Amino acid sequence: MQALVREGILRGIRGPRGGYELARARQQVSAGDILRASGTAEAAVSGPASELMAKVVLPALSAAENEFAQALSRISIEEMALLAESANPHEAPKTPA
Repeated sequence: MQALVREGILRGIRGPRGGYELARARQQVSAGDILRASGTAEAAVSGPASELMAKVVLPALSAAENEFAQALSRISIEEMALLAESANPHEAPKTPA
């Protein structure tokens, strides 16, 4: 959660009823923003265990991650919220952030 706060996606709310809320409008936050805030697959590996890992596996994962990140950047939190609301039409709507 702190990574999302540092990237300006969430804002921390203090107090007994505290928590987190979106720091920007839902339309301005993409799934790709959240992915970037969480880090990358390559960053999760402290050091390649082998030459095969360094020269083949990590570059392939990095390329796939880049493609995935581009696709996620086209999906806004607003779109995901609307899909969730349409999937649960009988649930009371949440107050937008």
